[in-house]
Amino acid sequence: MKMHNWTINGRHRARSCAVLISIGLAASVAMSAETPAGPVPVSGEVLDINGHPLSQAMVTLGKAGGELGATAVTVFTDHNGHFQFPGARAGRDLTVRLLGFKTEETIPHPAPDGLRFDVLMRAETNQAGTAPASAYIGGVTPEDKEVLVMTCSACHQIPAPEVRAYAKMIYDVPGVDPGEARQESWHAIVKYMNYISAWDFGRGGDDAPIDANRVYSGGPLEPTTALLARAMHGSFQEVSHYAYGAPVIADEHTVIREFEVPRPNAIREGITLNDPGAIWLADVSANRLLRVDTATGAVRALDIPSQKPADPHTLVADRNGDLWVAPFFNGILSRLDPKTEKWTVWPMVAPGVGPPALHDLAFGADRNVLPDKHGRIWYTEIVHNALGWFDPKTGESRTYPIPEVPGRTGGEQPYGMAMSGDRTHVWYTQLGIGVFGSFNTDTLKFESPVVLPSRNAGPRRMTMGDGDILYVALFGAGQLAAYDTRAHRMVGVYDLPDRASGPYGLTWDTRRNVLWIATSNSDAIYRFDPRDKSFGVLPLPREGAFLRMLAIDKTTGALVTSYANLVEFSRGPRMAVMIDLGDLHAN
Repeated sequence: MKMHNWTINGRHRARSCAVLISIGLAASVAMSAETPAGPVPVSGEVLDINGHPLSQAMVTLGKAGGELGATAVTVFTDHNGHFQFPGARAGRDLTVRLLGFKTEETIPHPAPDGLRFDVLMRAETNQAGTAPASAYIGGVTPEDKEVLVMTCSACHQIPAPEVRAYAKMIYDVPGVDPGEARQESWHAIVKYMNYISAWDFGRGGDDAPIDANRVYSGGPLEPTTALLARAMHGSFQEVSHYAYGAPVIADEHTVIREFEVPRPNAIREGITLNDPGAIWLADVSANRLLRVDTATGAVRALDIPSQKPADPHTLVADRNGDLWVAPFFNGILSRLDPKTEKWTVWPMVAPGVGPPALHDLAFGADRNVLPDKHGRIWYTEIVHNALGWFDPKTGESRTYPIPEVPGRTGGEQPYGMAMSGDRTHVWYTQLGIGVFGSFNTDTLKFESPVVLPSRNAGPRRMTMGDGDILYVALFGAGQLAAYDTRAHRMVGVYDLPDRASGPYGLTWDTRRNVLWIATSNSDAIYRFDPRDKSFGVLPLPREGAFLRMLAIDKTTGALVTSYANLVEFSRGPRMAVMIDLGDLHAN
């Protein structure tokens, strides 16, 4: 039998091909002194135990100490099971993930022209560790699933690994009534989540919203406790039969680069401007943006010059390549010139209510800030159920309370916003009541709202596509709504392949003429093609890949986002992410 020499976790071994290096559901092999020194080409193939090639497996290689660039790079296998990392790598900790498979054997082969890995995988019924959080609530009733995603997945995935571990502890309690144990245990967790929400909003000072439950919390104590007790029962150590429900769109040309951001932080959104070499991140736990150098991986902080906490929240570029930053607190709108790194800051006050609670800024189909014909920038005001405008030339601002929708009062939460191509109609969502609508910026009048069938449908973020077709992410319902803003009619409401995926943000791709859907609960990005109404899925290479928004690099066409679990000390990865789909070339 042929013998192979390599080092695993720093210890020299000599083993046969039957060596087992299974770690959970992914193999991890560290490069060592016995592998070629310095950066080398890294390639290999992934096979099942019968020797058949496995395509579209995610192969991830971490960064070695002192190596520049991304913290981790992921590529996908081709139809022959072959993979090749771009350029030369001196990385470590090769892992392989494929839904429904477990890594059994990974053999590195140092060679004169680089390093090759042979990876053997076995089909596995239990998908725990590779299936996303959404897979665990597939059997929950549609009504409960909507409320569960709406209530819990605004901050973190449900059920995230730590939530599953908690559910298992409840399940394992001996000698007690399981229903009573679940009720009491989840009651404590909801109280804790509400405490964390109040603590988090308390950072904003006296001008922060008093009722933090209007934005993020564990929800009303008793109803949420009852919901969790119904939905979260069992040990949560096994899950099976999960499928993406749409073709995987990644191939051997797709490359995902992840950049770790040092903790503590609560990074929320990521975007590139005119320079694809820098990813800008909003840290909602501090008065700062973070700049990630994609060539070196270096992270640098830029503080927003403000005496009061602003806590940058939403990032939108403009056509000049400047970056607009909507705050979480205190109405402090800011703009950064990335070339000079100079700030312009506007503390805003809404007559009668104090600082407005800005959430999203209005942008057009190209995802650039789009003022109305009068030069005013529009925003949603999440706490006081209003829309507002701001004039950057004069500093003036004004808000307009949104009229009540009969039968849908309470918890309205104006959230996403987009501007139509005529620059006269601004569109908004009301997350908490299942409504979206428009406002005429010339007449300063609200127009007829669109009331969705379910209050918990969760219209969150929106974007304008070609022909002024408005796309709305229905977070709770796990659907996509398409609305013709010119004809004022619904084009269609489309079920996402995973109805528990938590679609959070949308971006229209003006180059590919498709829509990208960032999800919070399924470790995946969806692509929707309006020409044939089809979905494709791009799986992400790790658990806890919570997305809130997705941008497209203007130069390369790469997808740009970040893993954005809140609050600051919640678990889950904290990374900027850049995805080269491999289908376009730089201009």
